[in-house]
Amino acid sequence: METESLNNEILLKGDLNSVKQDLGIRSKTSLRMVYEAQVLVIKKQLGSLEKIRTDLGLSQRKMSQLLMVDPSAWTRWNKSGEEAPPHIWRALQWYMALQEKIPGLTPQYFIGKDPQILHEKALLQIKTLRSHFEEQNAQIFADLQKEVRFHRRLSYSMIALSLVMAAATVFSFVTH
Repeated sequence: METESLNNEILLKGDLNSVKQDLGIRSKTSLRMVYEAQVLVIKKQLGSLEKIRTDLGLSQRKMSQLLMVDPSAWTRWNKSGEEAPPHIWRALQWYMALQEKIPGLTPQYFIGKDPQILHEKALLQIKTLRSHFEEQNAQIFADLQKEVRFHRRLSYSMIALSLVMAAATVFSFVTH
């Protein structure tokens, strides 16, 4: 019965969008459909919200702090029927990419009490690693220089020996 009246209303108005608005149904824009498609790709790549949370090693409370949302929103999104907004999925994708590209950069960097201290700590770790690699490279370079000097002396000795042998051959040929 209700469907009949809805059909009659559509016929009278001749506009499906106005009926949808009257019923509280939103039509999807092309941009909204693109966002939803991107969310599907991100979900396929990363998994569910809970899987991403465990991969990042965060509690639900910390995950909510990281995303700057109320913890009740996180709980709602994990229940069937309600989805997290596309920007949340994009943020999670970025956090996962950062974790992959910079393993020392943990989510604590973003939700810590004092990001400046964490930033300085990360810079100190980078500086320590850099000096370690520079020391290793300096030692390798020094060893290579020693090797080059050794081979250069060996080459000079072989050239000198070849000249002596050639001179001896010429001398023996001349004396016979």
